[in-house]
Amino acid sequence: MRGSIERLLAERKSLLAIPLLLVLIAAIGRWLMLTSQTETPVELSPRIQMQWRKLLSLVSALRAAGIDDAATQPFSPIELPVAGVALIAWRPMGGGGEMQLEADWQAVPALFSWLARCGMRATAFSVQPEKQALRLTLHLGAEDAP
Repeated sequence: MRGSIERLLAERKSLLAIPLLLVLIAAIGRWLMLTSQTETPVELSPRIQMQWRKLLSLVSALRAAGIDDAATQPFSPIELPVAGVALIAWRPMGGGGEMQLEADWQAVPALFSWLARCGMRATAFSVQPEKQALRLTLHLGAEDAP
């Protein structure tokens, strides 16, 4: 057995056959990968076009209703337009900050709606009961901030 392996490796043809065999295996693997793709760009195109049509119809419906996605209110933690909410402290950090408020229960939904209209999102918040109101601590960040 050992003699046949040495004889096989000693021949020049076998030295050339091993790299050719590896190239052939790589070519077959590449061909199988290319043919196994289930969707080609031609098949994807109608689906993408249909999704864009749905999206554009939604945007036009929003514009017809008078809702503009670019219409955001400016954010100012000092001037809160929500009744029943008072600013206790504001600590700016990067694209947002930490806001401590004293608020009534009824004013909390309006506060979050105002923050959404201003393009701010609450990344974390805590609620603690005080004497007659709630103490809210909000960690805010701009929606377009990374």
